[in-house]
Amino acid sequence: MNLTTFAVYITSLLWLNLTDAKIGYFWHITDLHYDPFHNSPEFHRGCRHNRGNNEHSHRNGRHRDHTCDSSWPLIQSAAAFMAERHPDNLEFVLWTGDILSSSMENMDEEFKLEAVRNVTYILSTTFSSQFVFPALGHNDPPPSRKLLDLWMQWLPTEALQTFESSGYYTIEQSHSKLRIVVLNSVLWAGGAARTDGPHRGRAQWEFLERVLSKARNKNEMVYLVAHAGPGVEERHNAGSSSAAGGGELSPIANARLVHLIRAFSDVIAGQFYGHRHADTFRLIYSEGRPVSWALLAPSVTPRGAGSISNPGLRLYKFDTNTGKVLDYTQYYLDVTKNDVHWAIEYNLTQYYGLREISATSLDALAERIRSQHDKGLFAKYLTALRVRHATDISDCDSACVHVHFCAITRADYHEFRACVRNPASALASRACNTNAAILLYAILILYLLNLFTS
Repeated sequence: MNLTTFAVYITSLLWLNLTDAKIGYFWHITDLHYDPFHNSPEFHRGCRHNRGNNEHSHRNGRHRDHTCDSSWPLIQSAAAFMAERHPDNLEFVLWTGDILSSSMENMDEEFKLEAVRNVTYILSTTFSSQFVFPALGHNDPPPSRKLLDLWMQWLPTEALQTFESSGYYTIEQSHSKLRIVVLNSVLWAGGAARTDGPHRGRAQWEFLERVLSKARNKNEMVYLVAHAGPGVEERHNAGSSSAAGGGELSPIANARLVHLIRAFSDVIAGQFYGHRHADTFRLIYSEGRPVSWALLAPSVTPRGAGSISNPGLRLYKFDTNTGKVLDYTQYYLDVTKNDVHWAIEYNLTQYYGLREISATSLDALAERIRSQHDKGLFAKYLTALRVRHATDISDCDSACVHVHFCAITRADYHEFRACVRNPASALASRACNTNAAILLYAILILYLLNLFTS
């Protein structure tokens, strides 16, 4: 077989694979932080701003600016936009927690459940023909029968018991080989864990390992979904006290989750998290090779903890047979404008010039973001990170850029600290890994050429 015939053969295989694919879509919404006190002057706990005499500023600050959590009109506008925008082949919705504002942390559970009930109603009417798969955040009510009753419409029988007791569950897609695993990251949190967290946290580890092993045996692909995932926030640096953890998960839980993702990277088709109020991604490596990725969606609330962004909604495009993520479209709302108008912010593959969404392609993107020779790309990354909230790239010097790179590529807390403290070592190890990968690909190409020319 000559090289021309070989090229035609490979092209035909790729075409057959594409034509067999069934394209579907799913929304990812996260961190609504609904504040029922938003418009109540006497109980206005959600906004932190100076209420001056300027009526325009006062009105925007009370309804939708970067000092406030989500008002009911903001949530309604997001729901109305999704109802109008989503395609007919929408498969499901991932809803990854922090439904309620921190302004409600001292309210009784019944009041919190009523607020959750209101948000659940608007989502159930928005997605009347689709399942919504909720994950719990640290601001949300703990698992209970009452919470289960609100969401029973979306959960199959086999998911009810583990959700009611501990807030995690798995969904087996009947028409494909895709399995969705929704985890309760609160059970693995540091200081925020519930008093009964250690016992349920251990049970969740056993559940996760069992489900991943079963998926491997059945040739299923898995989506991992949770409020918070592994890794460190960009704004943490190795010298800060918070960098000892730097994430929502405890150091032990973070390390164990990273280990499991490495061990089962062959069956994990994608990871989807919220919590950061930022638009970014994370990579997991095994022996220097990128093996798994996580995409973090920005929040609906415009208010952040330590950083602020515009509200965001994300629509994924995927192969429903295999779970392979093909692309996503990021939507946003500029809260500084008077009109409530959601718009397209960007399309992932076009925005970053990616041929596909994979651990390898995102690893190459991380290297380009780090490169001082492509400051334009880093500016685009910062713009997306804060969902088009005004960002001055001059505020981020080369050390700052490197911290972003370390946060993306070092999900393990210890590795993150080492990466930040020793940039030269980090870059040398990456170069070594890149050379090894190039050698491996060269060997593979020579093997294929020999196979098809013999």
